[in-house]
Amino acid sequence: MENRKNWLTDPVNGNGLSAFAASIGLPDSYLKAAEPVAQILAERCPDPLESFAEDPGNTAFIRTAAGELGEEPDLVMLAGGLLLGLNAHKLYRERGIDDGIYTASMRELTVWSKTCERERGHIGFYEWGWFVNFLDASIVRLGRLEFHEVRFRDGLTWEKNGFTVKGGDLVINMHIPEDGPLDPEAVQESFRRAYRYFGRTGPAFFVCDSWLLWPGNYDFLGEDSRIRAFMDNFHILARHDVKNCGDLWRVFGHRDSWDPAGLPRNTELQRRMADYLAKNGNVTGSGYGVFLFDGERINP
Repeated sequence: MENRKNWLTDPVNGNGLSAFAASIGLPDSYLKAAEPVAQILAERCPDPLESFAEDPGNTAFIRTAAGELGEEPDLVMLAGGLLLGLNAHKLYRERGIDDGIYTASMRELTVWSKTCERERGHIGFYEWGWFVNFLDASIVRLGRLEFHEVRFRDGLTWEKNGFTVKGGDLVINMHIPEDGPLDPEAVQESFRRAYRYFGRTGPAFFVCDSWLLWPGNYDFLGEDSRIRAFMDNFHILARHDVKNCGDLWRVFGHRDSWDPAGLPRNTELQRRMADYLAKNGNVTGSGYGVFLFDGERINP
């Protein structure tokens, strides 16, 4: 069993929480709030990861620790995320993963901490089940986008230029963190990096399942929209239409009602989408798309 104090120190370079927080762009105010809690967790828990994983929803440990410390559960989660993110450096190194990829991947903690403050009004973090994928490098960030290997959706088949992908085949899947614009060249460079990272040779299939690929987006997005440019990379194989779609919060924030008349209209995307929802029964959704990539360009 490791010395408990080691959880406050990066096992690779000896840096502490402050250096780690700075490397992933965590606001100073977040670190100031979470660091004292992290220090207590590190002293009390021989293995914070084991403690967080005892309950599938990670709620029991968090509720208990928050109650004992008199802290908001989301803040305890952020403190634990900092400890585990700091110590994940060793695993990335052992797997031969570049330090730049490690740091970029740990930025997911910052992305969701900012989401927590925006949506819940306090400093913290609540996407633990998602962040675990980055702690063990199941998902990694490569430039603008995040990637992992998955199986192509069952029941679907797609052919392009003599190459075929079918349900169950191993493909490269992507996720889009919400911490910047979808610059087309940055997106293409992420595709190139993922192709190399996963050791592909010859044409490779990439997929994405997201509200960003819902075909109805074409009906209200302008021709210069970066979301639209992202959609144009894909052949959409399936769509899922939903009234009061659960992903609307990504555009409008979490709300008690999705009535278009009451939605914020502070950005062009919000205005366009709210107008569209008002005219189309409040229906949006998601799309499942695929493309073929040769390491440099799409659909060679």
